[in-house]
Amino acid sequence: MDLKEKVIEIFEEVLESDEIRDNEDLDLFENELLDSLAIIEVLLMIEEKLGISLQPTDLERKDMSSVNNLVNFLRDRV
Repeated sequence: MDLKEKVIEIFEEVLESDEIRDNEDLDLFENELLDSLAIIEVLLMIEEKLGISLQPTDLERKDMSSVNNLVNFLRDRV
């Protein structure tokens, strides 16, 4: 399974929505799918499922705003 698919699965699990699978550039903040609590949950799942430890201060809002943005951010970190 590639990184993008894993990120999609993490977002689907945390957000309890499959809406992002249809649009990987969907702005999760503008569409009120992602809030501060969900960000923490996503970061914990990234550490658990991908073995990448991140702090909320490691990312900017734009890094988490869509599937594609987060995948690009994580690729730069790996």
